[in-house]
Amino acid sequence: LAQVDHPPLLSLSILLRAWDLQAASQWFIGSHCCHEMTEGMETVSRDARKDATESTQLLKQRTNGTATGAQLMLNIVVCGLGTGLFTLPWSVAGASCFLGVAIVAFVLALNAWTIFLLVEAAEAYQAFDIGSLLSHLPGQLGHTLPRVVNFTIWVGGFFCLVSYVIVIADCAAPFAQLGPWRLKTLASFLVFPLCFLDQRWLSMTSSMSVGAVAVVFWLLLQLSHDTHEAFPSLCLAGVSWGTVSMFASMMQTVILQMCVLPMYGEMKDRSPGNFERVVFWSFVILFKICACFAVLGYMIFGPDVKSNVLLSLPASFSGKMARLCAGASVMGVYPLILKSMIATFHSPGHSSRAETVHLGIGAIVTAVLLTSLCLSDLGKLNIVNGAVSTGVFVAVVPFMVGLHLLERVQHSMALRLGLFLLLIFGVLGSLLALLLDDNYERELSAACFWKKNF
Repeated sequence: LAQVDHPPLLSLSILLRAWDLQAASQWFIGSHCCHEMTEGMETVSRDARKDATESTQLLKQRTNGTATGAQLMLNIVVCGLGTGLFTLPWSVAGASCFLGVAIVAFVLALNAWTIFLLVEAAEAYQAFDIGSLLSHLPGQLGHTLPRVVNFTIWVGGFFCLVSYVIVIADCAAPFAQLGPWRLKTLASFLVFPLCFLDQRWLSMTSSMSVGAVAVVFWLLLQLSHDTHEAFPSLCLAGVSWGTVSMFASMMQTVILQMCVLPMYGEMKDRSPGNFERVVFWSFVILFKICACFAVLGYMIFGPDVKSNVLLSLPASFSGKMARLCAGASVMGVYPLILKSMIATFHSPGHSSRAETVHLGIGAIVTAVLLTSLCLSDLGKLNIVNGAVSTGVFVAVVPFMVGLHLLERVQHSMALRLGLFLLLIFGVLGSLLALLLDDNYERELSAACFWKKNF
Protein backbone atom coordinates (compact mmCIF):
# COMPACT_ATOMS: atom_id res chain seq x y z
CA LEU A 1 0.00 0.00 0.00
CA ALA A 2 2.93 2.31 0.66
CA GLN A 3 4.05 1.95 -2.96
CA VAL A 4 0.70 3.17 -4.37
CA ASP A 5 0.70 7.00 -4.64
CA HIS A 6 -2.45 7.60 -6.65
CA PRO A 7 -5.48 8.04 -4.33
CA PRO A 8 -8.01 6.11 -6.48
CA LEU A 9 -5.62 3.27 -6.97
CA LEU A 10 -4.90 3.30 -3.23
CA SER A 11 -8.59 2.99 -2.40
CA LEU A 12 -9.04 0.16 -4.92
CA SER A 13 -6.05 -1.69 -3.49
CA ILE A 14 -7.44 -1.39 0.06
CA LEU A 15 -10.85 -2.73 -1.05
CA LEU A 16 -9.26 -5.72 -2.85
CA ARG A 17 -7.13 -6.61 0.16
CA ALA A 18 -10.22 -6.39 2.46
CA TRP A 19 -12.13 -8.65 0.08
CA ASP A 20 -9.26 -11.18 0.14
CA LEU A 21 -9.30 -11.23 3.95
CA GLN A 22 -13.09 -11.68 4.07
CA ALA A 23 -12.94 -14.52 1.50
CA ALA A 24 -10.14 -16.18 3.42
CA SER A 25 -12.08 -15.97 6.68
CA GLN A 26 -15.24 -17.36 5.02
CA TRP A 27 -13.17 -20.21 3.51
CA PHE A 28 -11.72 -21.03 6.94
CA ILE A 29 -15.10 -20.97 8.69
CA GLY A 30 -16.71 -23.01 5.88
CA SER A 31 -13.95 -25.59 5.86
CA HIS A 32 -14.15 -25.89 9.66
CA CYS A 33 -17.94 -26.34 9.54
CA CYS A 34 -17.60 -28.89 6.75
CA HIS A 35 -15.08 -30.79 8.85
CA GLU A 36 -17.47 -30.78 11.81
CA MET A 37 -20.37 -31.84 9.53
CA THR A 38 -18.22 -34.65 8.10
CA GLU A 39 -17.37 -35.86 11.59
CA GLY A 40 -21.07 -35.68 12.55
CA MET A 41 -22.11 -37.64 9.48
CA GLU A 42 -19.47 -40.28 10.23
CA THR A 43 -20.79 -40.55 13.81
CA VAL A 44 -24.37 -40.93 12.55
CA SER A 45 -23.19 -43.51 10.04
CA ARG A 46 -21.41 -45.49 12.77
CA ASP A 47 -24.54 -45.33 14.96
CA ALA A 48 -26.69 -46.44 12.03
CA ARG A 49 -24.38 -49.38 11.31
CA LYS A 50 -24.46 -50.30 15.00
CA ASP A 51 -28.27 -50.14 15.07
CA ALA A 52 -28.46 -52.21 11.91
CA THR A 53 -26.11 -54.80 13.41
CA GLU A 54 -28.19 -54.96 16.59
CA SER A 55 -31.40 -55.26 14.57
CA THR A 56 -29.87 -58.07 12.55
CA GLN A 57 -28.82 -59.83 15.74
CA LEU A 58 -32.32 -59.42 17.18
CA LEU A 59 -33.82 -60.78 13.96
CA LYS A 60 -31.53 -63.78 14.17
CA GLN A 61 -32.52 -64.29 17.80
CA ARG A 62 -36.19 -64.31 16.78
CA THR A 63 -35.60 -67.03 14.20
CA ASN A 64 -33.11 -69.23 16.02
CA GLY A 65 -35.54 -72.07 16.78
CA THR A 66 -34.40 -75.59 16.04
CA ALA A 67 -37.68 -77.46 15.42
CA THR A 68 -38.83 -77.71 11.80
CA GLY A 69 -42.42 -77.50 10.65
CA ALA A 70 -42.60 -81.25 10.04
CA GLN A 71 -41.29 -81.97 13.54
CA LEU A 72 -43.81 -79.63 15.13
CA MET A 73 -46.60 -81.14 13.05
CA LEU A 74 -45.78 -84.55 14.52
CA ASN A 75 -45.75 -83.10 18.03
CA ILE A 76 -49.13 -81.40 17.54
CA VAL A 77 -50.67 -84.61 16.18
CA VAL A 78 -49.33 -86.58 19.13
CA CYS A 79 -50.72 -83.98 21.58
CA GLY A 80 -54.14 -84.92 20.21
CA LEU A 81 -53.51 -88.63 20.72
CA GLY A 82 -53.76 -88.60 24.50
CA THR A 83 -56.28 -90.31 26.69
CA GLY A 84 -59.14 -88.29 25.21
CA LEU A 85 -58.82 -90.41 22.07
CA PHE A 86 -59.66 -93.58 24.01
CA THR A 87 -62.89 -92.08 25.39
CA LEU A 88 -64.26 -91.11 21.95
CA PRO A 89 -65.99 -94.48 21.18
CA TRP A 90 -67.80 -94.20 24.53
CA SER A 91 -68.77 -90.60 23.71
CA VAL A 92 -70.01 -91.50 20.21
CA ALA A 93 -72.19 -94.20 21.80
CA GLY A 94 -74.20 -91.36 23.33
CA ALA A 95 -74.02 -88.90 20.43
CA SER A 96 -74.59 -91.13 17.31
CA CYS A 97 -72.11 -91.71 14.49
CA PHE A 98 -72.87 -88.84 12.11
CA LEU A 99 -73.33 -86.23 14.82
CA GLY A 100 -70.18 -87.47 16.57
CA VAL A 101 -68.10 -87.03 13.40
CA ALA A 102 -69.60 -83.57 12.89
CA ILE A 103 -68.63 -82.61 16.44
CA VAL A 104 -65.06 -83.80 15.79
CA ALA A 105 -64.82 -81.50 12.74
CA PHE A 106 -66.43 -78.55 14.54
CA VAL A 107 -64.19 -78.80 17.61
CA LEU A 108 -61.04 -79.00 15.47
CA ALA A 109 -62.07 -75.96 13.39
CA LEU A 110 -62.92 -73.96 16.51
CA ASN A 111 -59.61 -74.77 18.18
CA ALA A 112 -57.65 -74.00 15.00
CA TRP A 113 -59.19 -70.51 14.80
CA THR A 114 -58.37 -69.71 18.42
CA ILE A 115 -54.82 -71.03 18.00
CA PHE A 116 -54.32 -68.74 14.97
CA LEU A 117 -55.35 -65.73 17.09
CA LEU A 118 -52.97 -66.66 19.91
CA VAL A 119 -50.02 -67.26 17.59
CA GLU A 120 -50.54 -63.93 15.80
CA ALA A 121 -50.52 -62.09 19.12
CA ALA A 122 -47.55 -64.12 20.40
CA GLU A 123 -45.45 -63.04 17.42
CA ALA A 124 -46.47 -59.41 17.81
CA TYR A 125 -45.52 -59.30 21.50
CA GLN A 126 -42.75 -61.95 21.41
CA ALA A 127 -44.45 -63.87 24.24
CA PHE A 128 -44.37 -67.64 23.83
CA ASP A 129 -46.51 -68.89 26.67
CA ILE A 130 -50.07 -67.92 27.53
CA GLY A 131 -49.22 -66.31 30.87
CA SER A 132 -46.60 -64.00 29.34
CA LEU A 133 -48.96 -63.09 26.49
CA LEU A 134 -51.81 -62.21 28.84
CA SER A 135 -49.49 -59.98 30.89
CA HIS A 136 -49.72 -57.48 28.00
CA LEU A 137 -53.44 -56.96 28.60
CA PRO A 138 -54.31 -53.45 29.76
CA GLY A 139 -54.80 -52.50 33.40
CA GLN A 140 -55.63 -54.97 36.11
CA LEU A 141 -56.40 -57.68 33.53
CA GLY A 142 -52.71 -57.97 32.68
CA HIS A 143 -51.91 -58.54 36.34
CA THR A 144 -54.73 -60.89 37.43
CA LEU A 145 -55.66 -62.98 34.39
CA PRO A 146 -52.19 -64.53 33.79
CA ARG A 147 -52.23 -65.96 37.31
CA VAL A 148 -55.71 -67.41 36.88
CA VAL A 149 -54.85 -68.95 33.51
CA ASN A 150 -51.53 -70.34 34.72
CA PHE A 151 -53.37 -71.99 37.60
CA THR A 152 -55.82 -73.50 35.12
CA ILE A 153 -52.94 -74.74 32.97
CA TRP A 154 -51.54 -76.44 36.03
CA VAL A 155 -54.82 -78.05 37.05
CA GLY A 156 -55.78 -79.14 33.52
CA GLY A 157 -52.31 -80.34 32.61
CA PHE A 158 -51.92 -82.11 35.92
CA PHE A 159 -55.06 -84.21 35.50
CA CYS A 160 -54.14 -84.90 31.88
CA LEU A 161 -50.90 -86.42 33.13
CA VAL A 162 -52.81 -88.38 35.77
CA SER A 163 -55.01 -89.90 33.07
CA TYR A 164 -51.90 -90.79 31.04
CA VAL A 165 -50.39 -92.73 33.94
CA ILE A 166 -53.70 -94.57 34.41
CA VAL A 167 -53.81 -95.56 30.73
CA ILE A 168 -50.16 -96.67 30.61
CA ALA A 169 -50.65 -98.83 33.69
CA ASP A 170 -53.88 -100.35 32.30
CA CYS A 171 -52.14 -101.11 29.00
CA ALA A 172 -49.19 -102.81 30.68
CA ALA A 173 -51.32 -104.91 33.06
CA PRO A 174 -51.75 -107.96 30.70
CA PHE A 175 -47.95 -108.21 30.27
CA ALA A 176 -46.75 -107.62 33.83
CA GLN A 177 -47.97 -109.51 36.85
CA LEU A 178 -47.73 -106.46 39.07
CA GLY A 179 -50.17 -104.52 41.20
CA PRO A 180 -51.66 -101.21 39.95
CA TRP A 181 -49.42 -99.04 42.13
CA ARG A 182 -46.28 -100.79 40.92
CA LEU A 183 -47.34 -100.40 37.29
CA LYS A 184 -48.07 -96.70 37.77
CA THR A 185 -44.71 -96.20 39.47
CA LEU A 186 -42.97 -97.97 36.60
CA ALA A 187 -44.84 -95.81 34.07
CA SER A 188 -43.69 -92.64 35.88
CA PHE A 189 -40.07 -93.79 35.83
CA LEU A 190 -40.29 -94.48 32.09
CA VAL A 191 -41.68 -91.06 31.14
CA PHE A 192 -39.42 -89.09 33.50
CA PRO A 193 -36.31 -88.92 31.20
CA LEU A 194 -38.47 -87.87 28.22
CA CYS A 195 -39.52 -84.70 30.05
CA PHE A 196 -36.04 -83.18 29.63
CA LEU A 197 -36.02 -83.32 25.80
CA ASP A 198 -36.69 -80.28 23.57
CA GLN A 199 -39.23 -80.16 20.74
CA ARG A 200 -36.75 -81.37 18.13
CA TRP A 201 -35.94 -84.57 20.02
CA LEU A 202 -39.52 -85.07 21.15
CA SER A 203 -40.50 -85.31 17.49
CA MET A 204 -38.71 -88.68 17.47
CA THR A 205 -40.88 -90.00 20.30
CA SER A 206 -43.87 -88.44 18.52
CA SER A 207 -43.08 -90.48 15.41
CA MET A 208 -43.12 -93.64 17.50
CA SER A 209 -46.43 -92.59 19.07
CA VAL A 210 -48.03 -92.06 15.66
CA GLY A 211 -46.73 -95.45 14.57
CA ALA A 212 -48.17 -97.02 17.73
CA VAL A 213 -51.60 -95.52 17.01
CA ALA A 214 -51.44 -96.90 13.45
CA VAL A 215 -50.75 -100.35 14.90
CA VAL A 216 -53.75 -99.95 17.25
CA PHE A 217 -55.95 -99.20 14.22
CA TRP A 218 -54.69 -102.24 12.37
CA LEU A 219 -55.21 -104.49 15.40
CA LEU A 220 -58.76 -103.19 15.91
CA LEU A 221 -59.54 -103.93 12.27
CA GLN A 222 -58.02 -107.37 12.71
CA LEU A 223 -60.13 -107.88 15.81
CA SER A 224 -63.31 -106.91 13.96
CA HIS A 225 -62.41 -109.34 11.17
CA ASP A 226 -61.66 -112.24 13.53
CA THR A 227 -64.84 -111.96 15.59
CA HIS A 228 -67.58 -114.40 14.66
CA GLU A 229 -70.34 -112.48 16.43
CA ALA A 230 -72.63 -110.05 14.65
CA PHE A 231 -71.93 -106.38 15.26
CA PRO A 232 -74.37 -104.67 17.63
CA SER A 233 -77.06 -102.33 16.40
CA LEU A 234 -75.63 -98.84 15.99
CA CYS A 235 -77.29 -95.42 16.08
CA LEU A 236 -76.19 -93.50 13.00
CA ALA A 237 -78.20 -90.35 13.75
CA GLY A 238 -79.92 -89.14 16.89
CA VAL A 239 -79.85 -86.39 19.48
CA SER A 240 -79.44 -86.70 23.25
CA TRP A 241 -77.57 -85.08 26.12
CA GLY A 242 -74.67 -87.31 25.14
CA THR A 243 -73.88 -84.70 22.48
CA VAL A 244 -72.58 -82.44 25.26
CA SER A 245 -70.36 -85.23 26.58
CA MET A 246 -69.04 -85.85 23.08
CA PHE A 247 -68.21 -82.16 22.75
CA ALA A 248 -66.37 -82.13 26.10
CA SER A 249 -64.45 -85.34 25.36
CA MET A 250 -63.33 -84.06 21.97
CA MET A 251 -62.30 -80.76 23.52
CA GLN A 252 -60.21 -82.65 26.05
CA THR A 253 -58.53 -84.44 23.15
CA VAL A 254 -57.52 -81.39 21.07
CA ILE A 255 -57.31 -78.40 23.42
CA LEU A 256 -53.69 -77.53 22.65
CA GLN A 257 -53.65 -73.77 23.24
CA MET A 258 -51.35 -74.09 26.25
CA CYS A 259 -48.95 -76.31 24.26
CA VAL A 260 -48.71 -74.55 20.90
CA LEU A 261 -47.13 -71.27 22.04
CA PRO A 262 -44.03 -72.96 23.53
CA MET A 263 -43.86 -75.01 20.31
CA TYR A 264 -44.10 -71.87 18.20
CA GLY A 265 -41.29 -70.29 20.23
CA GLU A 266 -38.99 -73.19 19.28
CA MET A 267 -39.94 -73.17 15.58
CA LYS A 268 -37.16 -72.66 13.05
CA ASP A 269 -37.76 -69.56 10.85
CA ARG A 270 -41.03 -69.02 12.62
CA SER A 271 -43.84 -66.84 11.34
CA PRO A 272 -47.60 -66.97 11.98
CA GLY A 273 -48.24 -68.04 8.38
CA ASN A 274 -45.81 -70.95 8.54
CA PHE A 275 -47.19 -72.15 11.84
CA GLU A 276 -50.79 -71.86 10.68
CA ARG A 277 -50.01 -74.25 7.84
CA VAL A 278 -48.48 -76.65 10.36
CA VAL A 279 -51.62 -76.48 12.52
CA PHE A 280 -53.93 -76.93 9.52
CA TRP A 281 -52.31 -80.14 8.29
CA SER A 282 -51.94 -81.43 11.84
CA PHE A 283 -55.66 -80.99 12.41
CA VAL A 284 -56.51 -82.65 9.09
CA ILE A 285 -54.60 -85.71 10.27
CA LEU A 286 -56.23 -85.52 13.71
CA PHE A 287 -59.71 -85.38 12.15
CA LYS A 288 -59.11 -88.59 10.25
CA ILE A 289 -57.66 -90.36 13.29
CA CYS A 290 -60.27 -89.21 15.80
CA ALA A 291 -63.31 -89.74 13.57
CA CYS A 292 -62.21 -93.19 12.42
CA PHE A 293 -61.17 -94.34 15.89
CA ALA A 294 -64.42 -93.16 17.49
CA VAL A 295 -66.68 -94.85 14.93
CA LEU A 296 -64.56 -98.00 14.70
CA GLY A 297 -64.51 -98.50 18.48
CA TYR A 298 -68.27 -97.91 18.68
CA MET A 299 -68.91 -100.29 15.79
CA ILE A 300 -66.83 -103.13 17.33
CA PHE A 301 -67.98 -102.89 20.96
CA GLY A 302 -71.41 -101.29 20.57
CA PRO A 303 -73.33 -99.15 23.07
CA ASP A 304 -71.76 -100.97 26.03
CA VAL A 305 -68.22 -99.81 25.19
CA LYS A 306 -66.32 -98.72 28.31
CA SER A 307 -65.22 -95.15 28.98
CA ASN A 308 -61.67 -96.32 28.29
CA VAL A 309 -62.06 -98.39 25.13
CA LEU A 310 -58.83 -100.24 25.93
CA LEU A 311 -60.63 -101.96 28.80
CA SER A 312 -63.14 -103.37 26.29
CA LEU A 313 -60.41 -105.17 24.35
CA PRO A 314 -60.42 -108.97 24.69
CA ALA A 315 -57.63 -110.97 26.31
CA SER A 316 -56.46 -112.27 22.92
CA PHE A 317 -53.05 -111.57 21.43
CA SER A 318 -54.44 -108.76 19.22
CA GLY A 319 -56.15 -107.15 22.19
CA LYS A 320 -53.01 -107.26 24.34
CA MET A 321 -50.84 -105.82 21.56
CA ALA A 322 -53.35 -103.03 20.94
CA ARG A 323 -53.17 -102.09 24.61
CA LEU A 324 -49.38 -102.14 24.61
CA CYS A 325 -49.19 -99.87 21.55
CA ALA A 326 -51.77 -97.50 23.02
CA GLY A 327 -49.70 -97.18 26.18
CA ALA A 328 -46.62 -96.43 24.09
CA SER A 329 -48.46 -93.69 22.19
CA VAL A 330 -49.54 -92.00 25.44
CA MET A 331 -45.96 -92.00 26.73
CA GLY A 332 -45.04 -89.69 23.84
CA VAL A 333 -47.73 -87.18 24.85
CA TYR A 334 -46.76 -86.94 28.53
CA PRO A 335 -43.67 -84.68 28.11
CA LEU A 336 -45.46 -82.38 25.64
CA ILE A 337 -48.20 -81.58 28.16
CA LEU A 338 -45.69 -81.23 30.99
CA LYS A 339 -43.76 -78.62 28.97
CA SER A 340 -46.82 -76.34 28.96
CA MET A 341 -46.82 -76.50 32.76
CA ILE A 342 -43.09 -75.81 33.00
CA ALA A 343 -43.55 -72.72 30.78
CA THR A 344 -45.45 -71.06 33.65
CA PHE A 345 -42.43 -71.19 35.98
CA HIS A 346 -40.92 -67.89 34.84
CA SER A 347 -42.17 -64.33 34.99
CA PRO A 348 -42.97 -62.59 31.69
CA GLY A 349 -39.76 -61.60 29.92
CA HIS A 350 -37.55 -63.80 32.09
CA SER A 351 -36.27 -67.33 31.58
CA SER A 352 -36.32 -70.06 34.19
CA ARG A 353 -33.20 -71.38 35.88
CA ALA A 354 -32.27 -74.92 34.93
CA GLU A 355 -32.33 -76.02 38.57
CA THR A 356 -35.88 -74.72 38.97
CA VAL A 357 -37.03 -76.54 35.85
CA HIS A 358 -35.44 -79.83 36.89
CA LEU A 359 -36.88 -79.69 40.39
CA GLY A 360 -40.27 -78.75 38.97
CA ILE A 361 -40.27 -81.72 36.59
CA GLY A 362 -39.43 -84.10 39.41
CA ALA A 363 -42.11 -82.65 41.68
CA ILE A 364 -44.79 -82.82 38.97
CA VAL A 365 -44.03 -86.42 38.01
CA THR A 366 -44.12 -87.46 41.68
CA ALA A 367 -47.37 -85.62 42.43
CA VAL A 368 -49.02 -87.07 39.32
CA LEU A 369 -48.03 -90.58 40.38
CA LEU A 370 -49.49 -90.14 43.87
CA THR A 371 -52.75 -88.73 42.50
CA SER A 372 -53.12 -91.53 39.95
CA LEU A 373 -53.19 -94.04 42.82
CA CYS A 374 -56.49 -92.51 43.96
CA LEU A 375 -58.31 -92.14 40.60
CA SER A 376 -59.43 -94.67 37.99
CA ASP A 377 -62.55 -93.42 36.09
CA LEU A 378 -61.02 -92.08 32.87
CA GLY A 379 -64.28 -91.06 31.18
CA LYS A 380 -65.58 -88.67 33.83
CA LEU A 381 -62.08 -87.34 34.53
CA ASN A 382 -61.69 -86.36 30.86
CA ILE A 383 -65.15 -84.79 30.68
CA VAL A 384 -64.57 -82.57 33.72
CA ASN A 385 -61.08 -81.61 32.58
CA GLY A 386 -62.32 -80.91 29.06
CA ALA A 387 -65.17 -78.76 30.36
CA VAL A 388 -62.90 -76.54 32.44
CA SER A 389 -60.32 -76.26 29.63
CA THR A 390 -63.03 -75.30 27.16
CA GLY A 391 -64.20 -72.36 29.24
CA VAL A 392 -60.69 -71.01 29.80
CA PHE A 393 -58.56 -71.82 26.75
CA VAL A 394 -61.18 -71.86 23.99
CA ALA A 395 -63.44 -69.07 25.26
CA VAL A 396 -61.92 -66.60 27.75
CA VAL A 397 -58.25 -66.51 26.66
CA PRO A 398 -58.81 -66.07 22.86
CA PHE A 399 -61.55 -63.53 23.60
CA MET A 400 -59.26 -61.37 25.74
CA VAL A 401 -56.27 -61.69 23.42
CA GLY A 402 -58.25 -60.95 20.26
CA LEU A 403 -60.19 -58.04 21.74
CA HIS A 404 -57.28 -56.24 23.41
CA LEU A 405 -54.06 -57.28 21.63
CA LEU A 406 -54.93 -57.64 17.92
CA GLU A 407 -55.58 -54.45 15.98
CA ARG A 408 -57.26 -56.18 13.05
CA VAL A 409 -59.87 -57.60 15.45
CA GLN A 410 -60.42 -54.21 17.05
CA HIS A 411 -61.18 -52.71 13.62
CA SER A 412 -63.49 -55.50 12.45
CA MET A 413 -67.07 -55.67 13.68
CA ALA A 414 -67.45 -59.22 12.31
CA LEU A 415 -64.41 -60.51 14.22
CA ARG A 416 -65.51 -58.83 17.45
CA LEU A 417 -68.97 -60.35 17.08
CA GLY A 418 -67.38 -63.75 16.45
CA LEU A 419 -65.33 -63.43 19.64
CA PHE A 420 -68.40 -62.55 21.71
CA LEU A 421 -70.25 -65.56 20.30
CA LEU A 422 -67.20 -67.71 21.04
CA LEU A 423 -67.17 -66.51 24.65
CA ILE A 424 -70.88 -67.21 25.17
CA PHE A 425 -70.76 -70.60 23.46
CA GLY A 426 -67.58 -71.69 25.22
CA VAL A 427 -68.70 -70.75 28.74
CA LEU A 428 -72.17 -72.25 28.24
CA GLY A 429 -70.73 -75.47 26.81
CA SER A 430 -68.29 -75.68 29.71
CA LEU A 431 -71.04 -75.36 32.33
CA LEU A 432 -73.26 -77.95 30.61
CA ALA A 433 -70.37 -80.42 30.35
CA LEU A 434 -69.70 -80.07 34.08
CA LEU A 435 -73.33 -80.88 34.85
CA LEU A 436 -73.72 -83.66 32.26
CA ASP A 437 -70.80 -86.02 32.93
CA ASP A 438 -72.26 -89.22 31.44
CA ASN A 439 -72.53 -90.36 27.81
CA TYR A 440 -76.34 -90.91 28.08
CA GLU A 441 -76.31 -93.95 25.81
CA ARG A 442 -79.73 -95.13 27.01
CA GLU A 443 -81.34 -91.78 26.24
CA LEU A 444 -79.88 -91.91 22.73
CA SER A 445 -81.24 -95.42 22.22
CA ALA A 446 -84.74 -94.08 22.82
CA ALA A 447 -84.22 -90.91 20.74
CA CYS A 448 -82.32 -92.47 17.82
CA PHE A 449 -84.13 -92.09 14.49
CA TRP A 450 -81.63 -94.00 12.29
CA LYS A 451 -80.38 -97.36 13.48
CA LYS A 452 -78.52 -99.94 11.46
CA ASN A 453 -77.14 -103.45 11.95
CA PHE A 454 -73.78 -104.22 10.34
